[in-house]
Amino acid sequence: MPKMKEFKVQDRRLLFKCPSCGARRTSIISDIRRKTIRCHSCGELVRCVFNRRPEQREYHAGKLTMRTRDGREVEVTLKDLSSRGVGFELPTGKSLKLLSVGHEIHLICNWNPNLLSDSRYVVRNINGLRVGAEKMKRR
Repeated sequence: MPKMKEFKVQDRRLLFKCPSCGARRTSIISDIRRKTIRCHSCGELVRCVFNRRPEQREYHAGKLTMRTRDGREVEVTLKDLSSRGVGFELPTGKSLKLLSVGHEIHLICNWNPNLLSDSRYVVRNINGLRVGAEKMKRR
């Protein structure tokens, strides 16, 4: 089974570096997320995941309190954080009824109040129990 590694893609260009032998190769990548690449030097297969985000996500784990516009509160699990948004997971499918894409939410972090300084977010993506929210711009 091939090793799995994440590679950053900028301007559709990928700098592939083999984790075994360290050989490098630059190539142009189409709009795909994953591909298995064989190293041109040692022949090892590497399963590549392509990351096209301009800013890297920081992976976190912790409990947050999510408050909807109508005042309902749900405890959610923080998964990742970037300067533009946040990713979290809902505890049950019942709490999915509170959210839909475009809803405004507030996130409160009790264990580190400075982690989410501006806690206003807009829900941009819901995939199963996983939710992605974008930080709202200040007016």
